[in-house]
Amino acid sequence: MTAPVTIVGLGTGEPPTADAAAAIDGADLLIGGRRLLDLVADRAPDAERWDLTGRLRELPDTIARAARADRAVVVLASGDPMFYGVGGFLADKLRGRGLAPRILPAPTALSVAAARFGIKWSDAHVVSGHGRPIGDLPGLLRRHGKLAVYTDPTNSPAAIGQRLRQAGIVEGTAWVAEDLGGPDERCRRLPIADLADLTDVHPLNVLFLVTDPEPAATIPFDPDADFERKMPRKGLITKREVRVLSLAMLGVRPGDVCWDIGAGSGAISVDLARCGARAVWAVEKNADACEIIQRNVERFGLDQVHTVHARAPEGLDALPDPDRVFIGGSGGEVEALLEQGIARLRPGGALVFNAATVENLSHALSTLRRLGAPHDAIQVQIARSRPILGRLTRFEALNPVTILRASPPREQP
Repeated sequence: MTAPVTIVGLGTGEPPTADAAAAIDGADLLIGGRRLLDLVADRAPDAERWDLTGRLRELPDTIARAARADRAVVVLASGDPMFYGVGGFLADKLRGRGLAPRILPAPTALSVAAARFGIKWSDAHVVSGHGRPIGDLPGLLRRHGKLAVYTDPTNSPAAIGQRLRQAGIVEGTAWVAEDLGGPDERCRRLPIADLADLTDVHPLNVLFLVTDPEPAATIPFDPDADFERKMPRKGLITKREVRVLSLAMLGVRPGDVCWDIGAGSGAISVDLARCGARAVWAVEKNADACEIIQRNVERFGLDQVHTVHARAPEGLDALPDPDRVFIGGSGGEVEALLEQGIARLRPGGALVFNAATVENLSHALSTLRRLGAPHDAIQVQIARSRPILGRLTRFEALNPVTILRASPPREQP
């Protein structure tokens, strides 16, 4: 016989519903974080209490063993367990073990905060920093205009405010709701410009951010001058027209893991992140260029770009397998970089190699043919308008670039 498994959401300072109270009172095994277990300390005195802090991986098997031993299991969660909570994870894992948990939700912290402030949040884009990268927060705010944010110690209101300030977002309003339903509850409204200086915040908090949304391009097209470079005129940067075509050929998707090899100033890394990549690894051999990459990343308010100081292919073994690989600088290692890039690509992945010399193009084509990697190429010859004599215009040509796109070899039937 299998006993019931119930996932109970606890509200912010509100008593459990009748169904939730009955489930808790009938539990043989009560599971939750220490704070949630303390909230029901006066209930189910005979139940075993199991603190899940740092033990999430053990949880599905622990629940399954208890349920099959005819022990009623209750898992405590905050608010709605299926909304950025433990419920979604557990429901999937338990179904795979033949168990169908009952879900009893409570109001989420965000819905309670919105009610306290009297603001509508059905039009808000929800972002969570709980156990996951919070992503391109400035870009999300520019695109959506309203964000509802589950914070954590790393992504605190002040840290988020600092990222917005670095990205040049200072207009708008922030609402911070702290310890909702608790003894230290406090709800504050302040300008986004002041958020970075807000240090006296209770660790339990959620955040709303509102500003005027800005129309966003599907593919970033920032001028080269927007990026810091070692040499202002030229520097180590893929020119913006070539960046756009390279990004289009890469076809980066939200959630992709990307490598940017020979990252230079980090312009491609920034654009990959702004196109929705979950993680971007910017590999660059020059230490001073790595510092510039980091400053450009901070300037755009991104946290999913990781700078790696290494001369590729060294350093690539430690990186996660990529969905997309961009090679903008090869350092004489064309063959080795293509071999490792193609070998490490995940299924459905793509690699783009930019060749500025005939020799690199020749090495790349012969390597891809030897690897059996399907590929195609375009050659780009860009000319930019330049004023002359104050009233005339001429075109100034950039160096031609060949953009190669390759994919993993097709499996033989």
